[in-house]
Amino acid sequence: MNKKMNIIVGALMQESNTFSSALSDIAGFYNYFYREGNEMLADDNPANELSGVLRAANEADVNVLPTVAAQACSAGPIKREALDRLKQTLLDRIEAYSEYDGVLLSLHGSWVAEDNDDADGEILSAVREKVGTNVPIVITLDSHANLTRTIAEQADAVVGYRTFPHIDYAETGYRAAQLLISIVRNGLKPHMKVVKVPMIVPAEAHVTYENPMRDLWQEAMKGENNGDSLATSLFIVQPWLDVAELGCAVVVVGRDAERAEREAQRLSELLWNRRKQFDIELSSVEEISKLLDAADKLAGPIIVSDSADSPGAGSPGDSNAVLRQLLELGVGERFTCLLSMVDAPAVRQAVTYDVGSTVKLTVGHSVSTDFGKPMEIEGVIAYTSLSGTFAFGGGTVANMIANMGQCAVVRIGRIYVLLMEHPTFTGDPAMYRSVGLEPLDADLVLVKSAAQFRAEYEQIRHSGIYILDTPGASTANLSSLLYTKAPRPLYPFADNF
Repeated sequence: MNKKMNIIVGALMQESNTFSSALSDIAGFYNYFYREGNEMLADDNPANELSGVLRAANEADVNVLPTVAAQACSAGPIKREALDRLKQTLLDRIEAYSEYDGVLLSLHGSWVAEDNDDADGEILSAVREKVGTNVPIVITLDSHANLTRTIAEQADAVVGYRTFPHIDYAETGYRAAQLLISIVRNGLKPHMKVVKVPMIVPAEAHVTYENPMRDLWQEAMKGENNGDSLATSLFIVQPWLDVAELGCAVVVVGRDAERAEREAQRLSELLWNRRKQFDIELSSVEEISKLLDAADKLAGPIIVSDSADSPGAGSPGDSNAVLRQLLELGVGERFTCLLSMVDAPAVRQAVTYDVGSTVKLTVGHSVSTDFGKPMEIEGVIAYTSLSGTFAFGGGTVANMIANMGQCAVVRIGRIYVLLMEHPTFTGDPAMYRSVGLEPLDADLVLVKSAAQFRAEYEQIRHSGIYILDTPGASTANLSSLLYTKAPRPLYPFADNF
């Protein structure tokens, strides 16, 4: 009787933004998602990569050897102490197993430490050293990963998300597990070819159901369907990384090295030739105000994205730029607006008041002091909670629980400002609904998200979606950021090279 196959499974996931001053620490993982050992095998896993891996393993009658699964909201570079603790936990858990046939790791691919620009590569190298060269390692990566030489050298195969907004976390884990099982059980010898493309483009244009990404993915699927590739990944790197190996990448995992190489080159040329199609249009708050004034009757709220301050892109979420402009333009006197802001000092003060109390608070830029200044507000406390949570419905990993920490809603005229202690992904209407605010009843709803919010907000009745031109560490205006480590030449800073 054949011995049952054993695969080690783990996940350490976070996206970094090197322009953000909100450094990441271990608390961010404990606040968002953290499980060790058999906790990873529980039936209540959200629809993440782990859930897909478990499904594939169950179908193939494969033993899963759990290690650690940890994820945090995006932030600035992670502190060395925190990275070491997570890495050592993973290695200690692997050390406890004596027999295993393969390793499946879920990483992000754009993870930076305060002293290492390739934290994912560091983790992967440590695991490779632990398990040896004969044990296959398959990894999953976010489609915003920055493929480094180390990642390409240490992994036997890389499988990336195929959607943005990301809605295929579980499917990606499932495909990666099937590939690993085929390598171990069927003797598949994959050939992985990586082509870096010297370009970065605004994340707002990465959506995969619109061009140019729709056409690019259709081309990628042609390659898989005709046998040139077993797994193709298009890594349109998140652009807020000032690192030496920055750039998009095409990864093709195939049975035949020459066919995989040709396919990777073909797709990389298609991507480069479409670089200008990623340009996006930005709007000012004043322009949005005029749209509101001109509307005879709104069919639903106008959705505006302050993507420059997106916690999902590593920004602190503490910008008050939109609130400041709305107040200056008197928008809150005429229209109902929902805003959010991360400000731990302000919210800790706000929750000490009773609902209905009039308060004066200093809000904004408690962390991102390079992008703006705090401002004084006076408003009425409409809601408070010492432990604000909500479940994502699809705005990110379905059924994942977001932890805002202490939170409060302050009403300034008809502007409702949700203050929260901890940053979280803001692209789901469930966030506002969890504090008694209904987006459908508002005239303007602010999200701090580049495109992930579209997974949910495009499904509700609305009167248009606009990306704001605001300051911040995750701005779509890439020319406003100072890149010093990024390679040159690099589009959009140079062209026709």
